[in-house]
Amino acid sequence: MNADGDTALFCTSFDSAYLARGLVMLRSLWRHAPAAKVLVLALDGPCEDVLRECILTAECAGRLSIVTPTMLMTANPVLAQARDGRSPWAFYATLKPALVLFALESHPRPSSVFFIDADTWFFDTPALLLDEIGTASIAVSPHRFHAATAHLAMYGLYNAGCIYWRNHDTARRAVAAWRDDCLGSCPEVAGSDGRFMNQGYLNLWPARYPGVHVISHPGCNLAPWNIDGHHVAGEASLTVDGSPLVFYHFHGLVRDAAGTWGSHFPHLSRQPELARRVIYQPYIAAVEKERARLLKAHGIDGASSVRPASGSRAVLRFRAV
Repeated sequence: MNADGDTALFCTSFDSAYLARGLVMLRSLWRHAPAAKVLVLALDGPCEDVLRECILTAECAGRLSIVTPTMLMTANPVLAQARDGRSPWAFYATLKPALVLFALESHPRPSSVFFIDADTWFFDTPALLLDEIGTASIAVSPHRFHAATAHLAMYGLYNAGCIYWRNHDTARRAVAAWRDDCLGSCPEVAGSDGRFMNQGYLNLWPARYPGVHVISHPGCNLAPWNIDGHHVAGEASLTVDGSPLVFYHFHGLVRDAAGTWGSHFPHLSRQPELARRVIYQPYIAAVEKERARLLKAHGIDGASSVRPASGSRAVLRFRAV
């Protein structure tokens, strides 16, 4: 909850291949925001089964709700047509705005919805972001590319792994239009027109809708594409340019069959040892622990990627501890 009393409904999505990482993200959120309620889109049956077991535990009871692709397709029948002509990854991306619209219209109706990708980990309370967002209708997180990652600008100005909507007409109109945009096209390759998956459409939002806030907090969505543009400090309490690190986005971090973790981003050139020790290693250890639990209890690995392998080799490697 922020200073204005805004209690956001968080939502995210993952399948069984990403289950360990999704559960680790949820625990990190609840560690820093114990009252946070979360709606998870369980993208396949095994993921749904495990999450339904979680709902019965004290850890998740009253804080976790589940929606399935079937439920979203019932509410949006045209989604089934999109599924038939798209890869699983492109279809997952197509479902994101439908999930957000479902969350905005759920009961009891939330005052706002905050989408967060499953490959993130909270280091501090999201209330710091809600305080900055204030009464904005929509809030987006800029990629904050720097000189070494400027070539990635083709993937959009804003990151679709962190978006906020206040639950009123402007936000609902924006999400409905985003859903329609993604139903029309959700390309897996960035095009010259700026479209890429569900993300490129965000470029237009500040000009298209009133009350769009671009999040300036440097500790929001710290990621491999922007970390070298910031100064990270601390041990137990991490700061980014002097502000608390709220969450890190571990995009591009993968685990191979031999158990070695690697990142496809050539980052961490500015403060490599600090970032490895205080950001990457604790996260990898948490995911490995959850992976072992899932393997024992359900035969599910849960630590791979929801996205198919790109074929490129990992640039940086991390050991599991």
